[in-house]
Amino acid sequence: MRYTAVVLALICLGCGTKPEPTSIVPLSDISPDLLQVAQKTLPNVKFDSARKIRVNGEDVFEIRGKMPSGKIREVEVSTSGKVVEVE
Repeated sequence: MRYTAVVLALICLGCGTKPEPTSIVPLSDISPDLLQVAQKTLPNVKFDSARKIRVNGEDVFEIRGKMPSGKIREVEVSTSGKVVEVE
């Protein structure tokens, strides 16, 4: 039984859709309006990096930073300025 579960788990890992490529983007290349949306969403976070990803066929910036406590937070903002997800 345990062997079957392991085999099924390994098979399922290969069944997922291939993730779309991401690219690292300097914060200076992101529109100030989008950075402002991120800052309003997570006001205590000092943002230090970003990646450009695709979510449901739309370009989205995943903007990442740290809270004063050291906890890493992320906010995904679409190019239209809509907050897609907060982590």
